[in-house]
Order: sequence, then C-alpha cells, then structure tokens
Amino acid sequence: MAQLDKLGNVRTTDLNLTIAMGNISGVGYVDKFGENPEIDTGSVPEDIWEQGGEYIYDADGTAPIMYLSSDSAADIGQTISVQGLDINGDLVNQEVITDGQNVVTLTTALWRVFRMENNSDTGLDLNGTIYCHIDPTPVSGTPSAADTRAIIDNGNNQTLMALYTVPKGKVGFLMRGEFGMSRSQTAGAIQSAYYSRRLGKVFKIKKRVDITNQGSSVYQDYRSFPDVIPALTDVKLRVEDVTANSTGVFGTFDIMLVDENKFTDSYLATIGQPGY
Repeated sequence: MAQLDKLGNVRTTDLNLTIAMGNISGVGYVDKFGENPEIDTGSVPEDIWEQGGEYIYDADGTAPIMYLSSDSAADIGQTISVQGLDINGDLVNQEVITDGQNVVTLTTALWRVFRMENNSDTGLDLNGTIYCHIDPTPVSGTPSAADTRAIIDNGNNQTLMALYTVPKGKVGFLMRGEFGMSRSQTAGAIQSAYYSRRLGKVFKIKKRVDITNQGSSVYQDYRSFPDVIPALTDVKLRVEDVTANSTGVFGTFDIMLVDENKFTDSYLATIGQPGY
C-alpha cells in the first residue's frame, strides 16, 4: 500500500513498488516478455522470441554481435536502443541510428543481446523488420536465421524475447513467470518449459508446463521462494511441443537483480557466482 507523507513523498511497505521506485540501493529488476507467433508441430522445440526456432547463443569469451539493419529501405533515422552484455559480461546500453537496408555497426560489440527498442520521436515508427546480427553483409538488410540474434517485428517497435542473461556483478532472483497461448485455435495444446544455463555449463530444465486452449490457456507461476540465478546465467522460455500448426505462444518472467557486494563471499561461492 502506498501513501503520501506530509512532504508529498510516496511511502510504501510494498517491496516490489519500493524497488521499482529506485528506493533501495543496489537492487533493481528486469521484466522480460516474448512471443513466438507461429509454431508448427514439425518445428518444435522452439524458443519464445519473434524469429522462431531455437535461439543461438554465442560462445563464451566472444562478442560477434556487431550489426543492425532493416529489411526496409524506408527505415532511415530511427533511434534504436540495444541492450545486452559485452565480451566481459558487463551490461551495455547503446543507441544506433538506422540507415535503411544498409548495415550499421554497434558502438560496442556484444556477447549477448536481449532487448531492442525504437526510441525515436513521434512519426518515426519502423516500416520493416529490424535485425541485430553477426553478418556484416546481409542481403537487402536481412541476415540468415543462423546469423540473427534479435529482431523487432514490423509494428512492434520493441523486441519480444523471453530470454535473458544476468549481467556480471549481479545476482538474480526469479520471482514469477507466465506462459500462454497467444493465437486463437479451435483446439490445441502446448508443452512449454523454463530453462537456465550457468556459465560454461549446459541448459537444465527448471519447470515444465502443459497448457490447452480448451481449459486454461494461461499459466502463472508466483514463486514462494525465488530461484537464485548467478551472474552470466542464461535464462529462456521454450516451447517443447504443440498439437496444432500455427500455434502462438507468449511468455514472461520477472527477475530481481541485486549487486553482488550485498552478499557475503561464502554465500556467493555457495550459489556458484563467477569469481567466487
């Protein structure tokens, strides 16, 4: 519950609201959301992001994600914010200006990318699809699926990627998650799952969920105790199976991020924090 004090300042006992207001030093959050709009029975498994298919993660100690382009020559002068991690795993926010189908080079090469947004002024909506990729010479601004690491679909002005990598120096706490069917079907079901992979390890399943549009088409997971996620851990939501073609699936998750200097060295060693 939030109230105003005598000076007009907001006071609240709600921890989540307090964090969102930036009132706790060294504590923040990330809200990740994504959609895979068209999954067929023969294409699974697929991860929940607009490009579809299984997301490709680049090798540790590399930073090949360097380029941005559009498949539309009309996308000139939009300001695209790109968020990800550099070769050291540090969080990087950078802005680049679109040049149509011509390739624009990022200021900082990335190891991971997990969000792009069109931060342009009114009237500069995107005309085509924006790609962030590892290909320096895509054909007409469109890289191959194997070279693509993030896209903004036409009309969205924002990526829809249900995946994230915890930045260096942070400890993540997964607070909640959600799966649902995002396209109408007369009948159908999906099997979806939450996966994570610690630095240098393999992906492990953390939870599996079955959903049907003839019963409950949305599953929400509010955790009694949050899942602890060390720095540089990859987190993603995946669709493992569908019973009908052209099935759309969305997913979201919220992670609290806490500076690692808030914890003891022994705790960080226990959870597998890199460097401890």
